[in-house]
Amino acid sequence: MARSYIITIASEKGGVGKTTLATNLAIYLKGLAEDLPVTLFSFDNHFTVDQMFRLKKMVNPRHVGQLFTESNTADLLIDGQYGVNFIQSSHTLFESQHQVQNVEQLAQIIARSSLQGLVIIDTSPILDIYTRNALFAADRIIVPIKDAPSLENCRNLANFLVQHQRSKTVLKLLPCLIDTRIHFEGPFRNSYQLLKAYAINRGFRCYEGFIAKSPKVESLSTNPSGKIYPIITHGRNTEVHLQMTHLARQVYLDYLEHGPGRLNEVANNLFDQEEEFLQEYKSRVKNLQSTCLCCEAPVPEDGIWDNAYFLENETGCFSGFIEEDCFFDLLLLDFYPELSGKEQQKLLQEILVGTANQPFLLLQKTQINSELAQVDLFRLDQQGEKISGRSILLKKRRRFQRQGKISLLHLFNQAAGGQAQGFQQLLVQQTNNNPLKLLQHHHYMEWQTIFNRIQVDHRLESESN
Repeated sequence: MARSYIITIASEKGGVGKTTLATNLAIYLKGLAEDLPVTLFSFDNHFTVDQMFRLKKMVNPRHVGQLFTESNTADLLIDGQYGVNFIQSSHTLFESQHQVQNVEQLAQIIARSSLQGLVIIDTSPILDIYTRNALFAADRIIVPIKDAPSLENCRNLANFLVQHQRSKTVLKLLPCLIDTRIHFEGPFRNSYQLLKAYAINRGFRCYEGFIAKSPKVESLSTNPSGKIYPIITHGRNTEVHLQMTHLARQVYLDYLEHGPGRLNEVANNLFDQEEEFLQEYKSRVKNLQSTCLCCEAPVPEDGIWDNAYFLENETGCFSGFIEEDCFFDLLLLDFYPELSGKEQQKLLQEILVGTANQPFLLLQKTQINSELAQVDLFRLDQQGEKISGRSILLKKRRRFQRQGKISLLHLFNQAAGGQAQGFQQLLVQQTNNNPLKLLQHHHYMEWQTIFNRIQVDHRLESESN
């Protein structure tokens, strides 16, 4: 499967020409290889990309923020001017940061997508979660520098790469907005030579040449018409046109030589990771009890069990499902003996479940002596915080035989493998019509996070008492 070659334009300093570079480089690269798909999008809070490439006024709700949702990446692409595809920018990226879970997400999404050719990402001058995703995904990071501060900021970009086991040679610096009228005495004749020497001295690689400061080029994005024009069509008589042509050739040759290595690496890691997750999932399924933990009715082979509850103990060595009716019978018997019948069971369900979606319940047993135990029932929110609770004292007794079902103490005894334990916890969650989904990696990690938080809170409470 052919994957994209990702070029990220990044700098922690504003005003260095990132967006001008990104938009025009896309057009020059498309001119070099007409059959090669070129896609552009921006994580910066402006709409330059849209203004330059939009063919006509359109009302389209799709935007770059949806890259991190369930949207199909290919569905976000819009055919733009000059043969360049683009994804619309968004005003709400800052408010949507919560949907970006980690720095690997963008690379994984594009690696799984059908997106091909060259992808150019314009970033904001902040090392936020979007910029870090663009850096992580990049085959090549082009860093425009125009002065000493913008050069010094490259250190943070290099540190990010090192933190994620990547070489800082992925970075390649490009002096931009160079005023060619300024000359120095000494070994460095102009600011381009000075910046390049400083960059090489700090261990960075540079492109051949530079992008000059040009009033003509600046006017292409600031004019009475409000339009944004590309250099290749409206600045061909400037030296910047020749410089952009030279840069595009270097970038294209780099692509031909190395290809989309980064996304292939990410895809291979994803494959290995998903294989590992699959084996862990199979192990969790194998560890499940084969029958309802209360009435011993067999669990359906396809795992589809309406109105079931998933239960696991604090060590993770005991887990299984309880049918909903069985579970509420179990609670009614010991916690709510004053209630009986279907109407009372419905009332209990409303008390414990409320309006929560797949709520959590915690059953907790503290052995007082060989004959007496305290059992607590807590209703929890989605973060594992206690909302309400009820405690009872239970005496040891034989198995409760009504309809062949068991008692709470017998359930704890099962979870302990028949071994006496002073303290036990059982976390319970209502499932949908596919209970096994809870055992898949992402959902099970959330489950473990909540259970770990519960156990930490209990230890803190015990220490304070």
